[in-house]
Amino acid sequence: MISATDPVRPARIVGLRTAQAGPAISQRHMFDSFYRGLYADVPDAEKLFMSTQVEQRRLLWPPAEHYGTAWPGMRARIEAWEQGVLAMGRETVGGVLDGVDHDRIGSYTFVSCTGYAGPTPEMLLAKEFGLRKNLRRTFVGHMGCYAAFNGLKVALDSLAGRPDELALVTCAEVCSVHLRPEATKEQVVVTGLFGDAAATLLLESVDDVDAAPGPVVLGTHTETHPETSAAMTWKVMDDAFRMTLSPYVPLYLAESIRPFVTRLLEPHGLTVGDIGHWGIHPGGPKIIDFVGERLELPVAALRPSLEILRSWGNCSSPTVLLILEHILRTAQPKPGEYAVLMAFGPGLTMESALVRF
Repeated sequence: MISATDPVRPARIVGLRTAQAGPAISQRHMFDSFYRGLYADVPDAEKLFMSTQVEQRRLLWPPAEHYGTAWPGMRARIEAWEQGVLAMGRETVGGVLDGVDHDRIGSYTFVSCTGYAGPTPEMLLAKEFGLRKNLRRTFVGHMGCYAAFNGLKVALDSLAGRPDELALVTCAEVCSVHLRPEATKEQVVVTGLFGDAAATLLLESVDDVDAAPGPVVLGTHTETHPETSAAMTWKVMDDAFRMTLSPYVPLYLAESIRPFVTRLLEPHGLTVGDIGHWGIHPGGPKIIDFVGERLELPVAALRPSLEILRSWGNCSSPTVLLILEHILRTAQPKPGEYAVLMAFGPGLTMESALVRF
């Protein structure tokens, strides 16, 4: 096990916007109109598909419209990814930059694991929004559901070195372009979980976390457990990207989650009982349930994660930011309250951040 708790210069989230790739489509409609036929030979396919607890998802490529007798090739899928992440990126970046001096943006990190193209999306969006020519740009690719934290840490490092600047982070995923004609129980679960979305953060360095209201990132913590590296994979195939997801992932996470969270909180003199809000990446309902059980969290603490799972599905990297936006909008945290955000992905890798409101 490799672990690292990062003492960071606190950074305030001064902007957060989310976007969807298309209209919401009910899980039941998708199964009845498309997946029932695709998975006709898979035992208990309907039960497995609906057991994800996803009720609707927003997809750039609704399956009944884009798949079937003629399956698109990789070129069409990547072109659709590029169009999708640029459209969602444009919407979210425009939202956080409204009224902001663009010359203050010193770094821009773009996160996506569902496609590749060069020039990378953050360069095209930087040009479109007139960001400065000496902008420091980073593209984080193929790290999976926890990658928002990698983008966040790039921004935190940038602000630590140049505290007078602002840092921009966009996470955008178009999972729907990677459906493959593979009929297995594992793929039924995978195709029943994933949706499309984007989120953009704007951050500024702060010297005094009490000086102004708003969520402040106080620190991050990461751990990698390479002995379970085969439990979750994300590979580029000839026709599309392919995900594997072991049913034992929730158990692996449950075994590690309490010491993992303890190592995030201890440097700040906090315990699990001090945290009022939780953003647990909804890799599936069992992950949320097992993490909540091992941390002895009340049912209310799990609701934001379960609500995003229900209404968006697992959208990979932006999902934890969808949960944060939901917490800010619905729970309206009081100044001085804390939140822990966490996500998991290939590795198995566990990422987290401590936020103070």
